[in-house]
Amino acid sequence: MSEGKSPPRSPAKLEGLAKEPETVEDLVILALARGGLEEVVKILRDWYGRGAIRESLNRLSRREPVDRFLHARRHAVEIYAKQHSLTPANLMVDIVGRRGRKDPKGAERYQLRRAREFLENDENALAAAKALAGHWENNRAGKRDHGVYLKKITQGFTFKNRRV
Repeated sequence: MSEGKSPPRSPAKLEGLAKEPETVEDLVILALARGGLEEVVKILRDWYGRGAIRESLNRLSRREPVDRFLHARRHAVEIYAKQHSLTPANLMVDIVGRRGRKDPKGAERYQLRRAREFLENDENALAAAKALAGHWENNRAGKRDHGVYLKKITQGFTFKNRRV
């Protein structure tokens, strides 16, 4: 057996953990926490080869998955807009821009609706959205333009070019 191809590790190696991983996702999270993404990819490349990894990546959807945090941020914008009698879709277009879309307001309405539907089932994300909207409200100084204000403070977590 070559040094590049090591056998899969036995569960006995995981005895030092406080809680044994129950799912593949738990095991991957543990590996990422201990070794980092680069090490995990190197191990996968050593086991399966570069071609298999490239094929797996090519089979994935080109769209980035929308996570609960992005939904919470979108819903926070909707809450903030409603507090100020603004149209949420117009405010989102002010923040993220047109991006060359034919109907940017319609696209943003769809994404805001999807975020609202998602947060109906996730109480923690809904609480985070409300807290974020409250934070924006409390830190807004004067009568600044809402779109410019939110665009400036959301640059740290830009609403990426993701589509739901």
